[in-house]
Amino acid sequence: MASELKQDHINRPLSLYSDGRLILETCSPFYKQASDFLIEIAEPVCRLDSKHEYKLTPCSLYAAVSAGIDTQTIITVLDKLSKTTMLPKEIIDFIHAATRNYGKVKLVLKKNRYFTLLQDDVISQARKQDFSSDEEEKSCSSTNYDYELLVKGIIKSEKEKYAFELKPDQVGIVKERCLPNALNYPMLEEYDFRNDTVNPNLNMEMKPQAQLRPYQSKSLSKMFGNGRARSGIIVLPCGAGKSLVGVSAACQIRKSCLCLATSNVSVDQWAYQFRLWSTIREDQICCFTSDASSKKRFKIANAAIVVTTYHMIAYGGERSLESQKIMKVIRERQWGLLLMDEVHVVPAVEDERISDLNFLIGPKLYEANWLDLAKQGYTANVICAEVWCPMTNEFFAEYSKEENSKKKQALCAMNPNKFRACEFLIRFHEQRQDKIIVFSDNLLALREYALKLGKLMIYGATSHEERTHVLSLFKNNPSVNTIFISKVGDNSIDIPEANVVIQISSHAGSRGKHEDRVVGGKEEYNAFFYSLETFLMGQSYSFKTITNLPPPDSGASLSYHYVDEQLQLLNKVLNAGDDKDDDDITLPETGHARIKKPKDPAKRHDLFKKRRRLRA
Repeated sequence: MASELKQDHINRPLSLYSDGRLILETCSPFYKQASDFLIEIAEPVCRLDSKHEYKLTPCSLYAAVSAGIDTQTIITVLDKLSKTTMLPKEIIDFIHAATRNYGKVKLVLKKNRYFTLLQDDVISQARKQDFSSDEEEKSCSSTNYDYELLVKGIIKSEKEKYAFELKPDQVGIVKERCLPNALNYPMLEEYDFRNDTVNPNLNMEMKPQAQLRPYQSKSLSKMFGNGRARSGIIVLPCGAGKSLVGVSAACQIRKSCLCLATSNVSVDQWAYQFRLWSTIREDQICCFTSDASSKKRFKIANAAIVVTTYHMIAYGGERSLESQKIMKVIRERQWGLLLMDEVHVVPAVEDERISDLNFLIGPKLYEANWLDLAKQGYTANVICAEVWCPMTNEFFAEYSKEENSKKKQALCAMNPNKFRACEFLIRFHEQRQDKIIVFSDNLLALREYALKLGKLMIYGATSHEERTHVLSLFKNNPSVNTIFISKVGDNSIDIPEANVVIQISSHAGSRGKHEDRVVGGKEEYNAFFYSLETFLMGQSYSFKTITNLPPPDSGASLSYHYVDEQLQLLNKVLNAGDDKDDDDITLPETGHARIKKPKDPAKRHDLFKKRRRLRA
C-alpha cells in the first residue's frame, strides 16, 4: 500500500522505493544537506540535472556505520527527508539487517601485531595463543587495547571486551569468516599508527603550497576520524585531486608507504606527485617497474615510499635476480600505508567480483559528487554528446553480410563518415587551443586515423620511454594538441591537460575515467566528451545527440569525401586480420604514429637529437 504524502511534501527532497532506490530532487532547498547524507549511506546510480538516483546496498550501509552513523540515525534522517508519512517497511528491515552487526568486530593493527575479538571455532585456530579459562581471556581485555565486541550468542556478556592476537598469516581467513555469508559480523579495520613504536617514522610533511580543497579534507577526516587510520575506499572523480589526498594520507601516517599503480607511466606520475606536494627526500622514494634502470636504482631506505605496479607485485612467472631481491625486500617489510590507485581494477569485473572490494579493502569512506564539484568550479563542467555517423552504402553492404563480430566492429570504427566527423571535431577544437584525446579500442582504426591525420599515438606495445615522451609533448608543446590512445588509457594514464575526449570505438562501453555520463546545467562548458556512434537503426540514447556532423558543406576539405577513397578504405578493412589484444599487437612503424628505434647506436643518437629538437 502506498504511503500518504506529507502536507509539506513539496519541500521534502526525497522519494523512497521498496527496492532500495532513493530519488533526490536537486531543486529542493535542502538538496545540499540531503546529498551529503545520501553519499554517506547509499551508492550513486545516476545524476541528471533535475534528479539524482541512489541505491541502498549492504556495502553502502556498512560504510555508513564505519563512519559513525548508527541504524536509528539513518532511519530518522531518511524519514525527515522523505515526502511520505511512512518509510517503506522493506527499506527499514533492510537497513536493520545490514547494520545490525557491522562494526561490532574490529581488526586493529598495533605495533605490527593484529588483534581482534571473537570466539569462533575457525577464528580460534587463528589465535596466536589460546586461553585456558575465562579469567585469562578477561585479563587480556583489561590491557590498553581499545576493542569492543558485542556478539549475541557467542560470548556471555555483551558489555565485556575481549582482545586476542592473530597469527599474521591467518588475518585473511578471519576477515573472510566474519563476512555476511558466514558469521555475519563484517569487520572494521584500523591501524593505530600514532602508537606504533616498532615501524620507523618517515620524516615527511606536506609543503606549504599543498592546500587541500574542502572535499579533500573531508575525505581524509573520514579516514582519520578516530585517531587511527581506517581502511577503506575514497572515491573522487577524474581531475579532483586523488593524488594529493593520497600524499596527504602518507604524510599523516608517516610510515613506510607502498603505492600501487596501473602502469609504468602512472608510477612516474605518482612519484612526481610525492615530490611536488611533500618534503620527501629523493633517497626516500623508490620506483619499481619493468624498466631495467628502475631495478638498478632501487635502494630502499629505513623508511620509504615505494611506487610500483599491480603487475610487478602480482606477477607469478620467473623473475630476474634483481627483481627477486626487490620483491623479497617488499614482502618482508612492514608497511604503514598501502595506497591503491584505480582500486576498481583489482578484482576482475567480468567475474563480478567488484563487491569483493569491501572485503579486500574496506568500506567506501567518502565519495564526492561529481556534478557539485563541477558547479563549484573544482572540476571541469563537461558536456557529453553522441555524434550519429550514418554508415556509407558500401560499408553498410559489407556490414550486413559480415558474420565475424570483430570485422563488423572494424567496419563501424572505420566508417568514412565517422572519420570525417572525428577530423572535423579535431580541427574545431585545435583552433580553440584545446587539448584532445582520441580513444579507440580498435587498433586498425587507431593506426589509420593517427597516420592519416599525422598525430601521435599510444597503445599497448608503446614503450615506457616513448609514452613518457609523447605525454610530455602533449603537455608542454603547443603544437601537439591531439594524441590517439588505445584502451591502455582507460586506467593507466592521467592526463589532466586534456579537456576534449573523442571516442571512436569501445568494445566495453564508454570510457570510465575520462567522462561522466551526466548532463550539466546551463553554465559555460569547459570540457567536452564525444562518442562517435555508427548509426544503423533507431536506438534509445541517454544524453545529447548530434546528427549533422560534419556540416553538409564540408565537402573535400575533410578526408574520404570521394567514393574511390572510401572504397580503398573499405578494401583495407576487409583485408586486415582480426584485431589482436592491445598488448600483443605490433603496428607498422611509419609516420608520426610511432617511431622505431634503430639498432645502430649512431642512428639512435641522431634520433635522440631529433627528439630533443622537437621537445624544445
